[in-house]
Amino acid sequence: TVPRLLRIALVSTAAAAAACLLLNIYVGGWLQSEQEDLQHRISQRRAALRLDANGDTSGLGLLAKRKQTTPSSVMVLEAISRVLPDTTYVTELRIEGNKVQVVGLTQDAPSLIRLLEQSPQFTRATFFAPTTRAANESAERFHVEANISAYFGSGS
Repeated sequence: TVPRLLRIALVSTAAAAAACLLLNIYVGGWLQSEQEDLQHRISQRRAALRLDANGDTSGLGLLAKRKQTTPSSVMVLEAISRVLPDTTYVTELRIEGNKVQVVGLTQDAPSLIRLLEQSPQFTRATFFAPTTRAANESAERFHVEANISAYFGSGS
């Protein structure tokens, strides 16, 4: 009885191994064809994107053009922080298109226009709201707007 049980176990194991091998061949072939199909579709999309990147009307082309012509917000923020004196505190900063608006407190608001104009990163600096001084504040509240220049060095 023990040898018979061992034969049955051996035959069962061999049958299970054969079934697993057949299943592996079938499922493996199906997965391989799915992978090849996906790779083909990915390469088609990449080729279409490359073709669109050469045209100005494509989304990728517009993004590439915008990246090259518009400075990043981080670079604008860095330039503002270099230009403004240490006694100036910015409470609001808005970047919309090629304009930056800065709101804050400073000791000498009119000097900010001159400082922004002297910077190669900004042009046409003006006040877009009145400069005020509250009775309990020693600093002036300013609202300055400037055009952002396209020049931000070679790192963009």
